[in-house]
Amino acid sequence: MLRSLFVVLLAAPVVAAAQVRPATPAPQPVRARLVGSVFDSAATKWLGGATVQLVDAANPANVRTATTAPNGRFAIDSVATGTYLIGFFDQRLDQLAIEAPLFRVNITTSEELDVPMAIPSAETIITARCGPGDPDQPMGLYMGFVRSAATSELVPAARVRAQYSEVTVGPRGVERRSPSRFGSSADNGLFTLCGVPRNAPVTARAYAGADSTGFIELRVPRNGLLVRDLIIGSSNKGSGALRGMVKSASGQQIGTARVVLWGASGSGANTSNGQYTMDGLPTGTQMVEARAIGYQPMRMVVDIPANEAATADITLETLVATVDTVRVRGDRVSNQMAEFEKRRRAGFGSFIDENQLNARSPIFMADIFRTVPGITIANGQSAQGRVLMRANGGTCAPAVFLNGMNVTVPDGNLDAIMNSQEVMAVEVYSRTSNVPPQFDSRNGCGSIVVWTGPRKQGR
Repeated sequence: MLRSLFVVLLAAPVVAAAQVRPATPAPQPVRARLVGSVFDSAATKWLGGATVQLVDAANPANVRTATTAPNGRFAIDSVATGTYLIGFFDQRLDQLAIEAPLFRVNITTSEELDVPMAIPSAETIITARCGPGDPDQPMGLYMGFVRSAATSELVPAARVRAQYSEVTVGPRGVERRSPSRFGSSADNGLFTLCGVPRNAPVTARAYAGADSTGFIELRVPRNGLLVRDLIIGSSNKGSGALRGMVKSASGQQIGTARVVLWGASGSGANTSNGQYTMDGLPTGTQMVEARAIGYQPMRMVVDIPANEAATADITLETLVATVDTVRVRGDRVSNQMAEFEKRRRAGFGSFIDENQLNARSPIFMADIFRTVPGITIANGQSAQGRVLMRANGGTCAPAVFLNGMNVTVPDGNLDAIMNSQEVMAVEVYSRTSNVPPQFDSRNGCGSIVVWTGPRKQGR
């Protein structure tokens, strides 16, 4: 019995010595830091707020995520060695209707790895959708999605039109034209209009059945890529509402401003403490304009939904006057009317002065022209009516001059750019041979000249 215990006691220290022997440490995995940047080449600016994803090629369930800072930078720490796919997601990709680019990354060491990523340039996108084009006259592209104001769903087969002014100098002198580009939205609601001018304004409109947008002014940027969705809704007065604030560039509220909606006669409001409210508006994408004495007029595009009020805050720039404004205003009006009377005495065309306008009490612009020879009023998708001229057994849209300047008026809807209450005098030249040289656009459809200003009220 004692021998057995002695054996146990002698063996115990041996066991204890084996337990404290240091084990060989396991090798640590190599970890790397992945950094990079995301740049929007189409807009030439860093893309902040984009979601970056790093996916393990061997195990797609292993996903690492990061968000870009305002300067486009991102970082993902402690990345094990291996092969990965990296890409990014952002609303900008959805707007351009392009897929997120993917890049393969091989991590073999613990050194920091920099991965730059970018959205394609405007030239790349235009070439991909419109073809190479003419290098001497690079074309622009207007693209976007058509959606419904009532449901916010994408609308296929909607028609989109963009019109612009084009001035050329040839053997016959200066010629002005108003070309148009047409397109239709695809099944996913995407439309593309190739061939619009770069760094120039265009007047756009979309329509599908009885629904449409208003006429809106957009400017194609210098790089030629214009991206702007269009919301179609009821063109008649309906459930649309618009709220907002009108203020100066210094932030001061303007209490004497007038805000109107293009093409919606009677849809206007005066500001109170800088705030304005308009109800019963047509829904969809519309153009709103704000004016105030001493400030430059401001127009902006707004999207008015069907079931809630839209908000549009407008900032007006101070009107810089370098000469006596009142005297110049009086001289300009006097000179306009003197020239107006001179052309009326010449006996060419039809003329409507302020006395005749007061007698007609027009509500819409079409009301001014209903009894003018050579003019026909066509029913449009709104109540205003379209002013067209009769020519060669049919009708055509005349050239329109507003205070002497040629303006683009798609479809003859004059209410889209002017208010009947502001018209002071009108000249109509339905025969192209009688159009004065300064109002001849050589469009083959005659001209309408509209002069605006404060007209005297009759008895």
